[in-house]
Amino acid sequence: MFDIFAGGVLPIFAIGAIGWIFGRLGTFDVATAGAINRFAFYVGIPALGFRLITHAPLEDFDVRLLAGFFATEVVMYGAGFVVGRYMFKTSRREAILLGLACALTNHILFVLPIAITLFGEQAAAPIVAIITMDSIVLFSLTSMTMDIIVHKDGSVFHLLGKIMRNPPVVAMSSGLLVALAGFDVPANVDVFLEFAGGAAAPCALFSLGVILSQKQDSDRALLPVVLTAVKLLIHPALAWLVLVSFFDLPATISTPAMMVAAAPCGAMAFVLALNYQVRVDAIARAIFYSSIGSLLTITLAAAL
Repeated sequence: MFDIFAGGVLPIFAIGAIGWIFGRLGTFDVATAGAINRFAFYVGIPALGFRLITHAPLEDFDVRLLAGFFATEVVMYGAGFVVGRYMFKTSRREAILLGLACALTNHILFVLPIAITLFGEQAAAPIVAIITMDSIVLFSLTSMTMDIIVHKDGSVFHLLGKIMRNPPVVAMSSGLLVALAGFDVPANVDVFLEFAGGAAAPCALFSLGVILSQKQDSDRALLPVVLTAVKLLIHPALAWLVLVSFFDLPATISTPAMMVAAAPCGAMAFVLALNYQVRVDAIARAIFYSSIGSLLTITLAAAL
């Protein structure tokens, strides 16, 4: 178990810790973190999402895995929204992103590289299936919802224009169309996508570390703690109940999926919060606390 922790989990976690250190030293501030995050939102994540979807073996995706895991995510989304909106009286926009943080785990930036490091490329297939579903459904729909809320006073055409210019939504939708059509991405384009997409995870996690180094308002200290407990305790238990107990999926599929369920709150919620000027302190600290807790939960899930 220690080999799993030291060899796969800790190295990926370290980039956020480095961001935290530089933030505390004053080398990077919130404005700089926001600029790094914008690069991730406008360049890194679209490139990564497009490449993942176009390379995903759509025909090999297990329908039971996708249906079961999505059901757990719907429950987690609702739980995060209720905790934020009704227990802690957050704004509607923040509550939506708190729900996304609980549902959309940090798989693309955290679990995927850990699983490949530990188990090789074969462990990526179930995770990529979940990432593809989440990118197309949860992330894209939440991003479009935020556009609708932020630009609610604009015309329908203005709103549609904003959605159509949303880089992650456009990239992932285009990637799905290319994959379904069976087109081959040119080799030079694929090299660019791999190169640019490789920066998404380090940039997002580093900027998150910088934000976390800033002082927190004491009146909301309990909110990220509750979200962390919901994410790390309820989601793995729910995923085990659905995927292992109900669907009886084989370990080659259920173990990577359980690692996803045991992962920290999704950093994509943080990326969206910065992009749409939503308060980020609770989201960032929920990601931080759950990242620390997931050092244990991911390790346990990987060792099953």
